[in-house]
Amino acid sequence: MRISRLIILVFLLAMPVTLLAQQQDTTRSEVQDDIEDAIENFDPGDTEFDSEQMTQLLQELAENPININNAGVNALLQVPGLNLKLARGIIEYRSDVKPFETIEELDEVTGIGRVTLEQVRPYVTVGSGLELGRALYTDPRYWTSDGEFQMFSRYQRDLQEGVGYQQPPQEGGYIGSPIKYYQRMEYQSNHLSLNLTQEKDPGEELVGPFQFDHRTWHVALEDNGRLQMLVGGDYSLGFGQGLVLWSGAAFGKGSNVAGAVSRNGRGIKPYTSAQETNYYRGGALTYGGKLQLTGFYSNRKRSASEISPDTTRFPRADGYHRTENEFLQKDNLHQMLYGGHIQLEMPFGIIGATGYQTTFDRYIAASNRTYAQHDFEGKSNYAYGVDYTFLAGPAVVFGEIAQSENGGYGLITGVESGIGEDTDITLAYRKYQKEFQSILGNGFGEVSGQPKNEEGIYLGMSHIIGEKVTLSAYIDQFRFPGARFGTNQPTQGFDWLIKAEIDFTGNLNFYVQLRSEIEDDEYEVLDSFGRIQRRLGDAQRSSFRANLEYWVNRNVRLRTRGEVIRSRQAGEELELGYLLYQDLRLQINDEFSLDTRLSMFDTESFATRVYQFENDLLYVFSSQSFFDQGQRMYVLLNYDPFDFLELWAKFGITVYEDTQVIGSGLNQIEGDQRSEIGIQARVRF
Repeated sequence: MRISRLIILVFLLAMPVTLLAQQQDTTRSEVQDDIEDAIENFDPGDTEFDSEQMTQLLQELAENPININNAGVNALLQVPGLNLKLARGIIEYRSDVKPFETIEELDEVTGIGRVTLEQVRPYVTVGSGLELGRALYTDPRYWTSDGEFQMFSRYQRDLQEGVGYQQPPQEGGYIGSPIKYYQRMEYQSNHLSLNLTQEKDPGEELVGPFQFDHRTWHVALEDNGRLQMLVGGDYSLGFGQGLVLWSGAAFGKGSNVAGAVSRNGRGIKPYTSAQETNYYRGGALTYGGKLQLTGFYSNRKRSASEISPDTTRFPRADGYHRTENEFLQKDNLHQMLYGGHIQLEMPFGIIGATGYQTTFDRYIAASNRTYAQHDFEGKSNYAYGVDYTFLAGPAVVFGEIAQSENGGYGLITGVESGIGEDTDITLAYRKYQKEFQSILGNGFGEVSGQPKNEEGIYLGMSHIIGEKVTLSAYIDQFRFPGARFGTNQPTQGFDWLIKAEIDFTGNLNFYVQLRSEIEDDEYEVLDSFGRIQRRLGDAQRSSFRANLEYWVNRNVRLRTRGEVIRSRQAGEELELGYLLYQDLRLQINDEFSLDTRLSMFDTESFATRVYQFENDLLYVFSSQSFFDQGQRMYVLLNYDPFDFLELWAKFGITVYEDTQVIGSGLNQIEGDQRSEIGIQARVRF
């Protein structure tokens, strides 16, 4: 509590010296498209995928774009669509030719074509205003340069209460209200970052203004000469290709086929998200220039299912403490982490090495299921690895190799290259042994989360035809050497995507996309004696999507989408699912905008469920999955009555045609509709 009050006091002291300049919120479709492409294919119930952090990362980057006239290589590599070759090309152009006067001049850089330019546009700027790079650290103007204070307050809830709110807590019901409440205070300048984020989830208890179920905070110094980053409090880590350390989400397979595999390590990042498990608490530092040294230490409490007084399962990823049982497991496990990273930038590329040691104060026991036979068990673990990004003519070669304490290893290596001016290609190979126990990693693969028990080869290609047509395709073949979740034996599969996009005019865009995945899965049958037998068969899920987007004028955008899902589970018959929606974005005036959508869906079962990404309150992730039959409608309003105040409000309702029970367990709702509201305010100075 003392820490929370101290952070609030620092905010209040910082407010008088903040600059009154304000930057317009970005609602550009490019950012929403990037977010959608990153998360549209994941299961919203997958707690391993940090969708909220990915959403916040891209939206904050769009609000605070990278200055291409003074950013270094590491900063430029954080821009989606840029790799080492393109980042080096930007630096050489501004040094050898001239500073960039407009973003459009990026197409003068070798390797940056129309597609890459449009991809990076939302996240870069040419800069303006007073530069205080040589100001003394004792000058207050240095620490407040481009400074901004902002405060969020957010209220969300479902209007229909589930079973968990109708049962008393002592009988297994929820201990708190159905309200989801979030508040955040932040001061951010070019060199200083302060943040306090607090949140309670639906069903959790809110005792007082400083007693939220979840709280994160940090004080950070950024870009201060050779001191690249110094953070105290909560932070995230991401190095190399993510095989050793990577907290937070990352781009994966999607329509950005040429840049899907390679990752550019984010290093240390101050943590501001409300996601409750994917961060570290302590201190971290990065120092240097071409040679950078990073060290970090964390000691934080985790929540885990208890087996005995001295034994738990691996820490939970959901962060929920809604029932008495969940609440009793809150903060019942301590995890300590220390380690470091070293990175050397050379004329031909970048090479780095990462290592860590982590210990728990209680024994971690794995499940006795077949798929968990190689999962981590014990009280301590370490992992280390070497990553590289090299330039080889027109190509960028990247990769990482890592090993865990038990001797298991993981490897990913690949190459990105341009073929002429119109074609980009990516080829990558990965092999994560089933014994590889990188419990803090998150590498590219078919399965999200820890990189383990997977081998695969990926080929992606993007080709531009003329000025209007872009063709994209990938194929990824993979196998699981050991049993995975839901199976008891090795399995394999492959998936592919083909997308054709046409920009008829600057205001009219159309694309069609086909995607399919086939993989082994087990199913049960009865033999002639009535005994249950498990067999291996093919499970296939395919989708066909057509999407039309039309800007009637600069204030009105229409989007129409239709999607068909075909699914055949192992041992089952073919099933179909459909999604059709009409979307409208209306900029009524400079202060008021509206987003609304009407969707219709019809699926035969959960296997043919359909997904849609929705616009929502700022920094809120919203991906809906639907099955059965019904309609969905939402309205999102954004109102900026003053330069310092922004307001959002959202109402959504889903009506089902063929069911009187929605959801399951404590979230089960009696009836045929589910609706929710959300309200958010942001104050900025």
